[in-house]
Amino acid sequence: MKGKNSKSMSFIKVFSFGLAAIVLISCIYLINASTVTVDSVACDAANNNDIVLYGAVWCPYCEQTRELLASHDVEYCEYDIERSAEGFRQYESLGGGGVPLLMFNDELIRGYNKAAIEWQVQNQ
Repeated sequence: MKGKNSKSMSFIKVFSFGLAAIVLISCIYLINASTVTVDSVACDAANNNDIVLYGAVWCPYCEQTRELLASHDVEYCEYDIERSAEGFRQYESLGGGGVPLLMFNDELIRGYNKAAIEWQVQNQ
């Protein structure tokens, strides 16, 4: 009976160590991935950007928005609000509230709204 308890304690220790390592590595990755820097700007402030996407790399709805815009050959610029201080400032000034946030010719589209985006594309 003593051998069986020893194996089970050994498994628990190895499992706990592995889980702790995964959590530590994930935390380091997330801290690095969410660092806001001034130089990670995809939009050129000198240009008059009619279409601006405020998003994040981890956001699946942001990816769907990118794909929808690309499928209509729509040129836009994008701020990753977790990496761009300027993008985050603009995002906050628009009321934030989640990503994606799309400024399309002075119309604000919150979230992935395919119908609203396609309407804007058709009427631009």
